[in-house]
Amino acid sequence: MEVISSCGLSVFLETSPARRHAVWESVTAPGHWIGTLLEGDLSVKQARFGERRWRDGGATMFSCREPTPTHHMAMKDGRISAVFIQLDADAAEPVIGGEALSFITRSGPEPMQVLPELARTIAWQMLGCRMTGAGRRLYMTGKALEMIAHVVSAADTQGNGHQNAALSTRDIARLHEARDILLAELSHPPSVPELARRVGTNAKKLGSGFQELFGTTVYGFVKQNRLDVARILLEGGETSISHVARQVGYQPQHFATEFRRRFGLSPTQLAGGRR
Repeated sequence: MEVISSCGLSVFLETSPARRHAVWESVTAPGHWIGTLLEGDLSVKQARFGERRWRDGGATMFSCREPTPTHHMAMKDGRISAVFIQLDADAAEPVIGGEALSFITRSGPEPMQVLPELARTIAWQMLGCRMTGAGRRLYMTGKALEMIAHVVSAADTQGNGHQNAALSTRDIARLHEARDILLAELSHPPSVPELARRVGTNAKKLGSGFQELFGTTVYGFVKQNRLDVARILLEGGETSISHVARQVGYQPQHFATEFRRRFGLSPTQLAGGRR
């Protein structure tokens, strides 16, 4: 794990392979935290907060007043990619302001359903940054503040009641079923009406519920996960950009543009950097 500290905040960057049931220990330092698990499936246990399950896209913000031992277990084979930001307790208010800090301090450590899409994109950009030295530190500090802004803005919207009516347990189960279908058929996903029919709802309810529960449209979800899979393939050693593009359902001529927009670097740069 890489740690970059500047201006009263620290950025923790993690990207590494993990085997199912691998276990490791860490200590969550005091401060105010915002973070996301971009890839992976983890069980995280802390004496103060109990045990929680973290999956791809899960995000959190909370405050910790004392060092907290933390137990991690990987729940599946695969890559773990995560970005966490820690704000020093004494420096947090001067850095982000009292109103933003209040959103963090009143939150618990439960993972959100998803990170706002823009904040998630920023987290991927941070992991993909190739700068070094002082330039890297400045880049990470700026991106960390940008990421915090999007997370706090999303929390502010929810707190002011701008969300849709609460979903029923049955609605949530159908939406998770729809999500699983999209992930299983990512290269050739069903249309929204067909997906709605398969999970037993209608297209309008599926679209609004998907936005409410997962923080993105059905199309947006497919797009971001296609690009996530493409990144995993390229990081795993695949060097044919056109093959990766077609494997995740993109035409090669559009793939590079969308990939750069999402991660801040081209597929060629990523594949070349892994050779």
